[in-house]
Amino acid sequence: MNELQRLMNEITNLGNQIRAAAMALANRAMDSNVSIDDVKKDQAALDAMKQRLAALQAAYDVQVQTAADGVQPTGSEGQKKSLKDMLKSNEYARAFAYAIQNGIGRKNGRGNEQVKILYDALTESGGTPVGSDGGFLVPEDIDHSIRELRRTLNPLAQYFGEENVTAPTGWRVVDTAPTRGLVDVNEMGQINANDDKPFFKKVPYSTSKKALILPVSNELATDNVANLFAYLSQWFAKKLVITENAMLVALLRSLTAVDISTDPLAGIKKALNVDLDPAIAAVSTIITNQSGFNELDNLLDDNKRPLLQPDPTNATVNRIKGHTVAVASDATLPNVTSGEGQSATSAADIFIGDGKEFATLFRVGGFELASTDIGGSAWRTNSTEIRGIARLGVTLFDDKAMVRRSLTV
Repeated sequence: MNELQRLMNEITNLGNQIRAAAMALANRAMDSNVSIDDVKKDQAALDAMKQRLAALQAAYDVQVQTAADGVQPTGSEGQKKSLKDMLKSNEYARAFAYAIQNGIGRKNGRGNEQVKILYDALTESGGTPVGSDGGFLVPEDIDHSIRELRRTLNPLAQYFGEENVTAPTGWRVVDTAPTRGLVDVNEMGQINANDDKPFFKKVPYSTSKKALILPVSNELATDNVANLFAYLSQWFAKKLVITENAMLVALLRSLTAVDISTDPLAGIKKALNVDLDPAIAAVSTIITNQSGFNELDNLLDDNKRPLLQPDPTNATVNRIKGHTVAVASDATLPNVTSGEGQSATSAADIFIGDGKEFATLFRVGGFELASTDIGGSAWRTNSTEIRGIARLGVTLFDDKAMVRRSLTV
């Protein structure tokens, strides 16, 4: 057995011992017949084991770094799988379920052959298997289910640009629109340079880590994989939509509001006809909340017909002058209250424009999950705590592509 394999075995064995010692410590701490001095001794022993584990992991990492020569195995058996192939394989799904059911994370899973493919996927995606700020990438089944469930939750992201990136920060290049056309030139005359040259600007983007903890009963964690994956997909899909919606609403509300309560129809028409560029207005969407939608639903146009008209191809979609009206809940897009007491007023925002030109939601890498059956309050409740991490950012590209109007409700 080589040195690297010996370290891997030691890490695995010590990790199992730590879990057992932690459970024993919990039981003794709850036993009133055990003296506090004995509990402190057990605690000190557990801390020492954790320090040994950290030292072993550091030694293992040095060995791996030293031995790395940048040459990948070749041949049908040694050839590395692509990241996509890994995430959609049954082997990856089984390893992921095993990690959750046994509280295995990035820190305590090194050397365990049953979760090796989880580390391989992190390396393939440019991640660092020994990092402490993330977890394992979710299997393709969960990732696909989360995307599907997002759509059913009517996220605001669908009305904006969306881009998956590999770096947490970066930039994109956008060009400004020309203002003048071609110039007249006599036959055989000289063509002069035009000072209306293309102008490009860099628009930086940045993302931040969004995380949360989900307690899962050990009964569910040990249930069949399909039930576990379905539960995780539903819960995290809802949380991701809430998070993304909040980020987009914050950017939308950076726009200056113009009150159109006196004549909402005229205000909406002016926004489409005058305030937005014709190219933007042609593909604009109208975004409001339930309160704003209710006000619009009771308005009549110049011919005394309802302002809102159902889409002839989709009865669940309403339009104003041919433009789709997207409705967010009042919880997602709350009304804006001004004043106090009896003089207080509440207004609903109405955003009109092309969200895909206005802003882009950036997502870094895949969604990551890590689990523990020891840390946090997991040992108190005989549960497994699952931590989800996503890296998200919203960047403004064209503030002229969207306008904000306000309607008293």
